[in-house]
Amino acid sequence: MNMNRVNNFVHYCARASHTVGIIPTCQWIFGTVQYNLNFSSPRFVRVWPRFLDHPVKLRARTSDPFVFRQIMIENEYAPLGDLKISSILDLGANIGLSSAWFLNRFPNVRVFAVEADADNYTVCSENLAPYRERAQVVRGAAWSRHATLVLRWKSCAANIHVHERGTEDVNEVCVEAWDIANLIRLSGFERVDLVKIDVEGVELEIFRSNIDNWLPFVRNLCIELHSQACRDTFFAALSSYEYQHLKSGELDICMNLRPKNDPQGAVHLAN
Repeated sequence: MNMNRVNNFVHYCARASHTVGIIPTCQWIFGTVQYNLNFSSPRFVRVWPRFLDHPVKLRARTSDPFVFRQIMIENEYAPLGDLKISSILDLGANIGLSSAWFLNRFPNVRVFAVEADADNYTVCSENLAPYRERAQVVRGAAWSRHATLVLRWKSCAANIHVHERGTEDVNEVCVEAWDIANLIRLSGFERVDLVKIDVEGVELEIFRSNIDNWLPFVRNLCIELHSQACRDTFFAALSSYEYQHLKSGELDICMNLRPKNDPQGAVHLAN
């Protein structure tokens, strides 16, 4: 049994080396060991996959190496690679690894990344800074309307939950939230070629109301659904749309969205 695990690990590392390079694989292994053995020196590891124009920073004792594995090694976003994409909303950007993947896969794309957690936001801003005007990072959250939300951390920095602020929350960590229609306006995009959503269950709130204010202006969706209730609400919201659906790892991808009663879609976001 142990030998099987060793063999599987060796094969996985060989696959990783082929995908991201030998040195980045060693750096990723080191970051994973840091997480599993709970030691924190050095505090950061810079990893430079062969297909990125710039390295990315991963933090010690966080879920960053796990997220790196999903995006950079297991290539979860690969099914999007053949689409024509020039504008992306990255909701739940974490430390910017998905945005970095998009910026390198689509040379002309502009990314508007939204991240609620202050530490994640800081690293995300650093990881995306080399892409200059092609990437804009905003500290905030996606919601069904404009609101002030309270942050809750569960297992790690990648597992952040939010809820609306109450009178008892005066000393809690808060963040401003917007509905997606307003995030599209903030981004300056007239239409959005891809909305990527990984918001730890908040998709339930996002997709249960006000979707007609923004969904007609989105061509493709890529989402991680965190419960059966989220899945049911999401696909119910898309019931009046046609699209091509596929799974990639933990992601549900809905491509070529178009309203059933208006195949061409709208042209301008309503004021």
